[in-house]
Amino acid sequence: MRSLLRFLTFVMALGFCLAPLARAQTPESPAPVAAPVQPSGPAEIKVGVYINDIQSIDLHNYSFVADIYLWFRETDAEIVPGKSFEWMNMFAPDDHVQTDIYPEPVRQPDGSDYQVFRHQGPFAAKFSVKTYPFDRHQLTIEIEDQEWDANRLVYSPDEVTLNPEISLPGFEIGKPTIEVRNRPYPTNFGEVGTPEPEAYSRAIISIPISRPVASGVTKALLPVFIVVLVAAAALLLKPEHVEARVGLSITALLTLVALQFSAQAALPDVGYLLMLDQVYLASYGFVLLVVALLVMTTGNAEEEKELAGAHALAQGGWRTAFLSVLLYAAVIGLVLWLNLSAPGS
Repeated sequence: MRSLLRFLTFVMALGFCLAPLARAQTPESPAPVAAPVQPSGPAEIKVGVYINDIQSIDLHNYSFVADIYLWFRETDAEIVPGKSFEWMNMFAPDDHVQTDIYPEPVRQPDGSDYQVFRHQGPFAAKFSVKTYPFDRHQLTIEIEDQEWDANRLVYSPDEVTLNPEISLPGFEIGKPTIEVRNRPYPTNFGEVGTPEPEAYSRAIISIPISRPVASGVTKALLPVFIVVLVAAAALLLKPEHVEARVGLSITALLTLVALQFSAQAALPDVGYLLMLDQVYLASYGFVLLVVALLVMTTGNAEEEKELAGAHALAQGGWRTAFLSVLLYAAVIGLVLWLNLSAPGS
């Protein structure tokens, strides 16, 4: 009986010892893996900008240098904020400097991930100086994601703020705006797996600038008007003062040419006619009109007596000078109105 009890005890002890080893060798069934949640629509990425400084504007190279802070905020776990965006209108890429404010995106109280970048460098801008010296421009900075198209990622404007201490010599700065567009590309960039062209979400930051009206009048137009008045003064002199009358008109003509060359030195070389060029053309026409009147009244005494009738106006005097200046002012007013009222001016 004791032998039977000892045998049963040995068998039970051996069973307890081998049970953990058996469980270790039995493969466990894998835990169920949750299927990935497919997004119902494109992820909405908040984009905001703080414009810290506009350092310079180069009209000749069609570029400007800006210092900005750009931030992204999103709630999609698959997308890292700011990881794959690119600047679309860079100018001289080697001159750009970008700094990540945080090593990794920061979780916000609302559950979104947040990242900020400080970027400094030149950006390309298509300046139009057609209405110079009253030209207006839009300084634009454009960004776009290079990995996700608009079916997966769309930008959403957050806010755009301008440093109140920014000073841009020669220009007045307006209120900046941020706009989002879906930019389609008419190509698949040679990718065989993407037969249809795709659209990408693009954020466009616009900073409006304009030249002060008072500055444009005093620096560009006032010198021209003074030269025109000097040319008109030649009509106030008597016909016998031939040398003085011709000297005033020729001096006015040469001064206009010098002023135009000086004004064009600060502007890019363009193929269209500027508003200022039209003002100079009208001024040249006025001076030529004065010269024509002077030629008509230059002759011998008998011819001057014959002009006293039908050609009395051509002899000069304050009436002739006043009417000619009035005609010139009307032409200049028409030139300014046609240019400044045109769409896009």
